[in-house]
Amino acid sequence: MKTGNEAMMTTPIYDFLKKFQNQEMVRLFMPGHKGNHPFDPVFARISQYDLTEIQGADALFEAAGIIGESEANASRIFHSKATLYSTQGSTLGIQTMLSLLASRGDTVIAGRNAHMAFCNACTLLRMNIRWILPEASDPYGVRGTVTPEQVEQALKACPNAAGVYLTSPDYLGNTIDLKRIAAICHRYGVPFCCDHAHGAYLIKSPEPVHPMLAGADMCCDSAHKTLPVLTGGAYLHLGENCPWEKEEAKEHMAMFSSTSPSYLILASLDLCNRYLEERGKAEFRMLFCRVGALKQKWRDKGIHLLDNPADFSKLTLDAAACGWDGEELAEHLRKSGIECEYANSCYVVLMASPFLSQTEWELLEEAIMNLPLRPAKRWEAPAFVLPEQVMPAYEAVKQQWERVPLERAVGRVSAQTIAACPPGVPVAVAGERIHEQIKNIYKNSGNFTVKVIK
Repeated sequence: MKTGNEAMMTTPIYDFLKKFQNQEMVRLFMPGHKGNHPFDPVFARISQYDLTEIQGADALFEAAGIIGESEANASRIFHSKATLYSTQGSTLGIQTMLSLLASRGDTVIAGRNAHMAFCNACTLLRMNIRWILPEASDPYGVRGTVTPEQVEQALKACPNAAGVYLTSPDYLGNTIDLKRIAAICHRYGVPFCCDHAHGAYLIKSPEPVHPMLAGADMCCDSAHKTLPVLTGGAYLHLGENCPWEKEEAKEHMAMFSSTSPSYLILASLDLCNRYLEERGKAEFRMLFCRVGALKQKWRDKGIHLLDNPADFSKLTLDAAACGWDGEELAEHLRKSGIECEYANSCYVVLMASPFLSQTEWELLEEAIMNLPLRPAKRWEAPAFVLPEQVMPAYEAVKQQWERVPLERAVGRVSAQTIAACPPGVPVAVAGERIHEQIKNIYKNSGNFTVKVIK
């Protein structure tokens, strides 16, 4: 509890932008809008804070001033050895983690529910992937978790792996046993990296479960997904025992990043530090209680939800168990004034936040409570079969290709990483042979053609 004598969390980036805007300097530097907008007064106001790396503004990849100070504030909040800002989402963090791992070897162990950004980064870095297949329990392969036992088996089978890379929480809110998996990785002398893009807020949950508290060596957090941060704002955290230092991570990050980072996004990350420090714990505890009560009320009515207590901000409706097609249910909610995060034939994902108004909470509660329930839909979810890898992805993307209807793609080798986004989980990776199940999954996602190698 604060005593009143403690210093307020600083916001050096935001303060610099505000001070510069108040000075009314003539802007003979980029960007071209010069702090104005020819048509829209709202964008004109926003543009006044949109600067570049001028004198005093520091530099994102050589952060020794206001950005370095702000990143140090974030590091203290997340209990990391170092925290690096990204204005290009967790994708930039994923690319950086893999680039660092590539200095140890060319093979990474990963859960098959990894995001397509991971596959693309491995392709760019010419890395091979040793997949761990979660036990998926839906036709899309979205749901499922990797167990500590699977990780240990993979490490025994691939002792020279450069690292282990897993996703938690996944898109539906399922989480893995971070502490046990981190301990296993370290017992084998292998770095553990976590795609924690959906879980940045969990550092302030009532029972914090965050990779930096569980022993992970590196993890990325998409701050913009669950915190008051502009789209694209994210963190790359280095754990206390991470074999790399902040300076080296910055060098690798710079290889993939724009040299013109958005200062609006950086300022939102900066302000988020103050929010997390001063209000985060209390507001996410309130959210935890509110979501818990709402879920119980819905369950009492007969609404089926997935059980994801760790990633509590996700309200994942089991549409099929309620007798609905998920996309049909999402359209029903849209007509009630509610836009969902994601829907497929089985599930609808809703993401709650402390920043929903009382009116919005009431609208959400009423819309679900008034949902007509139907007889449950039955569907079979056969275990996903890993496709044959004919060639590495980094070779496949260089081959001559053609686009064919899905019906004619079975048996052909994919020239692209096939993934519907959201959720962005690969159905087939470039270089893999497309089988019947892959065709059906991709078709169910609304896709009807695919690139294959000639």
